[in-house]
Amino acid sequence: MNQKIQLKIKKLPRALAELSHSNQFLKMSAFCSYGVCLLLVALCIYQAAKPPVVFSFAPDASVYQNSEMPNPENEIKQAIKAYIERRYKWEPKTVRGQLEGAKVFIDSALTKNYDTAASNVARFSIEKSVSQRVFTNKILVNLSKRSVSVSGDRITEIQGLKAAGDLKLELSFDYGARSLTNPWGIYVTKEREE
Repeated sequence: MNQKIQLKIKKLPRALAELSHSNQFLKMSAFCSYGVCLLLVALCIYQAAKPPVVFSFAPDASVYQNSEMPNPENEIKQAIKAYIERRYKWEPKTVRGQLEGAKVFIDSALTKNYDTAASNVARFSIEKSVSQRVFTNKILVNLSKRSVSVSGDRITEIQGLKAAGDLKLELSFDYGARSLTNPWGIYVTKEREE
């Protein structure tokens, strides 16, 4: 049982050359893969370090523009003007709608009291044919006390007779949730007329 093993030397150099070529190809593939990985890691770090981009959309799907932070006093003045426009400016035909529109500026704990007072005003206005218009001259905001002093002129018309007088209001307010009907988030908690 003697067998002779004979090596064929002709195929060995070719196999070594193919093995060397495959080894070089694997080295280049690994090097390129490491390069791509390093590039992706650097890109991820760059993206993570950037501040986020926030797109805010209006209800009509338009993009809001960047603007400065609003001044709290101006926001409160605008809210109080809108409240006075609804609460103190009405005619017998529009009194219920106007007073209902002013209700969005009333603190939720006080809506029952407001409804009682508003129904009395509406009933009186309709029965006696009373209309009222107000013109504000000065609105002073005190942020520390959360109060607003309003002064202006009031014109009241009762069955065709007009009377003019001063309007002096002292309003206390609180901050709350913003909504489409009350975009300022200012709610009247107390109202005193002088």
